[in-house]
Amino acid sequence: MNIWSAFKAFWKALQEPQKAQQFLEDKPKQAENTDLSHLRLLSILQQSGRLIDFLKEDISSYTDEQVGGAVRKIHQDCNKSLEELIAIRPLMDENEGALIKIVQGYDPATIKIVGKVKGEPPFTGILVHKGWKASKRSLPKKVGDTSHEVLHPAEIEVR
Repeated sequence: MNIWSAFKAFWKALQEPQKAQQFLEDKPKQAENTDLSHLRLLSILQQSGRLIDFLKEDISSYTDEQVGGAVRKIHQDCNKSLEELIAIRPLMDENEGALIKIVQGYDPATIKIVGKVKGEPPFTGILVHKGWKASKRSLPKKVGDTSHEVLHPAEIEVR
């Protein structure tokens, strides 16, 4: 914004103070419309598989067998939720280790080339990781007046 635009905005605010006040009050409401789907997803994974509990717990004192037993249930429950909401699929059908030809004009958002890359495509390389894509997106919208920061409420059992 240049000085002339700032002066015009100031003058307009002096002429129409109600509109200026309304503009200032609307700003926080616009910030509330920020996409918080990543927090909703974390909340769902916590609800279904207690993923955050597991990730935040200090597991250094547990044996590998104990951790493995806990992970199996978390894995099953979180995978089920991801499949229902997002349906994650591999980007490439070939098996890891397969020889892949990368042609001119490939999409760098779907293929990450690593190793000794010289010149321009076509390249030939080994598939190290198939990649992932979301083939469905059905994450529920925010419901109610819950705080954005609360991923899962504290649970109190009354006895």
